[in-house]
Amino acid sequence: MNKKSLLLISLVSWTLLFGVVSNIARADITSWNWLGYAYNDYDSFHRATVIAYKEKSTAILSVAVYNDFVSGKPVNISALKVGLDWGKNYTSSMTSSGTPYVIPWHETRVIPIIFTVPNLTEVSNQAQYSYSLYLDHVNATAGPQQVTSLKKIGGTNFVVYSSDQIDAQETKRIVEEMLDTMSARDFNSTKAKIDWTKSENETFVAGLLYAQGDFVGAKNHYATALSWINQALTAEQDKGGGFDDAQVAVLEAQAKSLEATANYMNGLSNMWVLIGVAAVLFAIGYIIRGLAALRKPVMATT
Repeated sequence: MNKKSLLLISLVSWTLLFGVVSNIARADITSWNWLGYAYNDYDSFHRATVIAYKEKSTAILSVAVYNDFVSGKPVNISALKVGLDWGKNYTSSMTSSGTPYVIPWHETRVIPIIFTVPNLTEVSNQAQYSYSLYLDHVNATAGPQQVTSLKKIGGTNFVVYSSDQIDAQETKRIVEEMLDTMSARDFNSTKAKIDWTKSENETFVAGLLYAQGDFVGAKNHYATALSWINQALTAEQDKGGGFDDAQVAVLEAQAKSLEATANYMNGLSNMWVLIGVAAVLFAIGYIIRGLAALRKPVMATT
């Protein structure tokens, strides 16, 4: 067989192969976001930024799928799954081989995967779990189907929190917002200065305990720190004078924290967003009214 014949056979083979591949429309996972989590920030115990859900809560993984492989052809999504390395896969209820989710060419669809997080008898709150995404699509919506699969490594930062961990992290956020806004030097009252310093000490101890995995102890010390902060503010208010600016700073910090909570709510459904925003606007309005009251000039007394 001469070289021309071999070249011709090779070209025909590649043409046939390309024709088979091109008839199978494929899609790609372009992005994903976890929604409804309890905590998404740095965790000193895990020494990493984590996505944390409370045990037995509902987790939502929002996955964007884009069809950009075969010109003019739709893609038929038969399964979209997330697999956690605690040994379970969770499939989107919007996908199935019987009724595939169809995505037109050059279009993106967001498909949610919703599942219940296991309780702490099944998984550990001291482990960090990895997860992978699986996308299956078929070449037809009925009859004989050929399945094409895609796997993407998601991350290693999924954790399950106990109630104590959530309480510790939530109280920590409030305490640290206030401690970052003010210091003992901002107070005139000696008692207030002492109480504020005690809150700083309690916060330091709480941080040490949390990093060591003592979540109950950390929660209790953060709660004590918050109590000392409130006592410091009360002592300064009782003393009077030079306190308004400090109190205003604290209220502004609380308003920022509420706004951050509203931003987190953006990941949830429209109904919950409206509820969250309404609550935040009410709280901020209350704070603004407090600010206005604090900034009123003091009437001179005779």
